[in-house]
Amino acid sequence: MKVMLLAAGRSTRLGALGRTLPKPLAPICGYPAILFGLAACARAGLTEVIVNLHHHGDLIRSTLGDGSAMGVRVTYSDEIDLLGTGGGLARARPLLGTGSVVVMNAKVVANVNLQALIAAHEASGADATLVLRDDPAARTWGAISSDEDGRVVGILDATSPLVPRGKIIERMFTGIQIVGRQVLDRLHPVPSDSVRDGYIPALQDGADIRAVVLPGYFAEHSTPERYLAGNLALLRDPHLISHPPGPLTGIDPHANIDPRAHVIAPVRIEADAVIEANAIVGPEVVVGRGAIVRSGAHVSHAVLWPAAEVEGKVDSAVLQPRDPAALL
Repeated sequence: MKVMLLAAGRSTRLGALGRTLPKPLAPICGYPAILFGLAACARAGLTEVIVNLHHHGDLIRSTLGDGSAMGVRVTYSDEIDLLGTGGGLARARPLLGTGSVVVMNAKVVANVNLQALIAAHEASGADATLVLRDDPAARTWGAISSDEDGRVVGILDATSPLVPRGKIIERMFTGIQIVGRQVLDRLHPVPSDSVRDGYIPALQDGADIRAVVLPGYFAEHSTPERYLAGNLALLRDPHLISHPPGPLTGIDPHANIDPRAHVIAPVRIEADAVIEANAIVGPEVVVGRGAIVRSGAHVSHAVLWPAAEVEGKVDSAVLQPRDPAALL
């Protein structure tokens, strides 16, 4: 089965962060967010990955290359005009083959077992399978309802003609899914949404759409607040992700830390980072490659992007380099 990682969004909700880098490349504990999805694919033996591109697509392409560094083969679907989730899937259809396809948002970090998801989908014979999670604010996100047999019976305000079995529970859609031809055939390469233009019409026509509940970690990084929270959560407990792209905490042996500096775990300090004398770093700080913490600075609960520079006291912040070109 092939995989499509949705990476073409404009990243507008990330504000200044998203203007510099697209969300799929925003570093999570030192790794572009999209690498977490690729690591999940490689772990599941899913080696054929399609990535759609629009906003800063050249940066995503140059970062991933052909995917061989992650043990996968990446093919790109370029979108001159942004097509949305539905149109993006339809445009990439010639690359996806004739069967079902695993689809994930490239901004998401989730502890998902894609092998188990595929097994559940194939065992049910469903037209599509959606990965949901419990969230008290499910309706804020746009709730999807499933019955006790795991059949999706409601999406937003739309309902299935099939009679629900037992209790109905509303949950949040993670964006992780397996999409079959029943849904894919409804999508066209024009600006559109896979839920409203694919899933809802299929549901109303009686399609068999199943729900699988994700019990573990999930984070999407659409806003600066969520982005910072996602980094700090993995610093506190790196075991939330069973197979990350690399170590989520610790000090790279090629970091340059003055012996008079004070580092308070948990931290992730990348190669070529510089921590000067009498600086205090931590707790809960990511210091990107080549970033500099100046003498006497005190940084806590923060993410320093590669080549960023900080002095003074900084807490609960994300710092970019003064020259954004240093990231590129």
